[in-house]
Amino acid sequence: MAISVDVKTAIEQNLELMTNQTKVYLPFLKVAFPGVHDFSELVFNMMVGNALTVFISQCAMRLQSPSADDFAEFGQIVESYKSKVKDLF
Repeated sequence: MAISVDVKTAIEQNLELMTNQTKVYLPFLKVAFPGVHDFSELVFNMMVGNALTVFISQCAMRLQSPSADDFAEFGQIVESYKSKVKDLF
């Protein structure tokens, strides 16, 4: 089963929102995580965790269980945002 268009859209909208808000929250992140040297990696990992909950909840609302292929497609979707986050720093 491929990820449905509406689930993919929800994931991408969530990732876009978090990408756009990253600069706003950067001062907080620097205070909360003073030992971090690569904030782009930290932010990307936090975004993936959040996007994963969106993905799982969207599937659950449709009474679907994601397959291994769905998780692979999810990985491709979020991976495309890694360079966008890196470009912010």
